[in-house]
Amino acid sequence: MKRRRFGCLIILIITFFVILITGFFLIRNITRGADSELTNTIDNFLAKRQEQLLNENKDAIDAFGEDNIVRVLFIGLDSRAGQTNGHCDAIQLIEINKDTQKIEITAVPRGTPSQLPPGVGVTSTDYYVSNACGLVSLEYGVKQIEYTLGKKPDYIMVVGFSEVMGILKYLDLPTTPTLQWLRHRQGYAIGEPQRAHNHSTFLKKLITNYIPEDTSTINAPLHYIVYKLIQTDLTFEQSREIIEVLSEMKLHDKPENITLTMRPFYPVQDIPYDSEHVEEYLQTMIEPIKHLLSKDDYAANTPEDIQTQLLRIIGEQKDDPEFISWAYENNIWLQIQDEEVSPRVQYDIISLYIPLLDERSKRMQILSDYIIEMDYRGLEKWSDKGKELLEKELPH
Repeated sequence: MKRRRFGCLIILIITFFVILITGFFLIRNITRGADSELTNTIDNFLAKRQEQLLNENKDAIDAFGEDNIVRVLFIGLDSRAGQTNGHCDAIQLIEINKDTQKIEITAVPRGTPSQLPPGVGVTSTDYYVSNACGLVSLEYGVKQIEYTLGKKPDYIMVVGFSEVMGILKYLDLPTTPTLQWLRHRQGYAIGEPQRAHNHSTFLKKLITNYIPEDTSTINAPLHYIVYKLIQTDLTFEQSREIIEVLSEMKLHDKPENITLTMRPFYPVQDIPYDSEHVEEYLQTMIEPIKHLLSKDDYAANTPEDIQTQLLRIIGEQKDDPEFISWAYENNIWLQIQDEEVSPRVQYDIISLYIPLLDERSKRMQILSDYIIEMDYRGLEKWSDKGKELLEKELPH
């Protein structure tokens, strides 16, 4: 049943690994103020890559190219407000081979040693691939990741923490236990590599369990909604092509066609994710060492506590244009679990953000996308409110 229900969510599935992001929730970063420079930097980098790719192949939109292989680098970015660069805290390369009908998922632990430009690094722990993104730029970090992988990705997808919370909602998985399972590293002999491998294992499970075998069940509106959440140099048409190819592979019946690797190599275990027993597993792993963990490592707050804090912070900073810009760019409403409150917060932030934009075309695009989402979700009240905002943008 779930494979039919969520089959159209493959774009959600393949970005799920970003739950690794350092902060268990984003609250600790919101209070630092807001800055849109990071978002602009990433967008400019990806736009430049997309332009270059299209110039090299003007007559085709085939994501796979002549060798029938596509390599997509997924990066989970710890994008803290007020920073001009974000840390690449989750790194996975997915290589899809249309000819062999096989997939290889390669994890790169965030603590993998990496070069930094002269004068940038201060301590030995600065020289990690995660910090190549955070201390220099995403473009520089990608080059270091390519060196570690020994391969160049064809495309890049970047996702932040709020988007992951939205994915959890769509997949109807136990939110807090799943986050803890994916973030846990302290109970393993080699923590970071095992955690990175756990992301690959989890990703494989989702791909084999949720991809539809009938491409007609792929939901185009939802695909578009999710695509707009992600920063990528893939076009919408290319992302849809990838989904269709994955669907035709019938991986539900052939899980062995997905192999997991790691660069550099570490001896790790395949630890299965079981949504029905994930809390029991966490109990055995976390309880013995809970007293040794800081509050940043073990979140004792309930989702209700987190939501209360989020709403308080949003209420306190709603008159700050920088905060509103940052809240919109980070889809902060996706972190609110209450299905009644989340749409209200989303509308409030969008209605405050729109007047900050100079370009009418951009305002109209944002409102059009918002209306499409509300219509898809059956939220007629909020769709109507979006249409009222859009009508004000139309020439009279």
